[in-house]
Amino acid sequence: MRQLVVAVVGYTGGVGSCLLSAMKKIELKPYALVRSSTMKIGDADEEPVDFKVLSQRLIEVSATKNAVPVIADVTASMKVQEYYSDWLRQGISVVAANKGIFAGPEAKYKELLDSSESGGARLLHETTVGAGLPFLGTLGGLVASSHEVETVEGILSGTLAFVLGQVAGGKKPLSEAVKEAKTLGYTEPDP
Repeated sequence: MRQLVVAVVGYTGGVGSCLLSAMKKIELKPYALVRSSTMKIGDADEEPVDFKVLSQRLIEVSATKNAVPVIADVTASMKVQEYYSDWLRQGISVVAANKGIFAGPEAKYKELLDSSESGGARLLHETTVGAGLPFLGTLGGLVASSHEVETVEGILSGTLAFVLGQVAGGKKPLSEAVKEAKTLGYTEPDP
């Protein structure tokens, strides 16, 4: 199995911290750590974020180690997502823990798939619903194992379930319920 050379974008947030913890458990040390304004690549000092420099260094070190370059994006930043196609075309696999770019125009998603194929890189993404359940992976597994999914019903969002419970019967105004959900860490960063 080939080694992975991983850059984690958004490592200081909640999801990023959990990802780093999980990587540590399997002894996978990140090659690069990127936050909104600075990045630390390898043993070098922190420097301003430059995604072109990041991809170049990731490709160079992966080539010397015969490893697979990977960028794990755990942000909700559209600025970061704008680089996905370029990274994929360059042969850098992208793992995304957000749904922003995948919930947009179908043509953009097709472009990502085409970029992935032309660069020989993988595009992996997942979204969670219902308090962190991996919905897309589970559905994909069911379909892959010859099950037919006819209907999915219910409130698949833990955040929405919380907010609706708070406003039911006029207990709280919607704005107050959303603020409380955000304070409790149930919402996305900018609900």
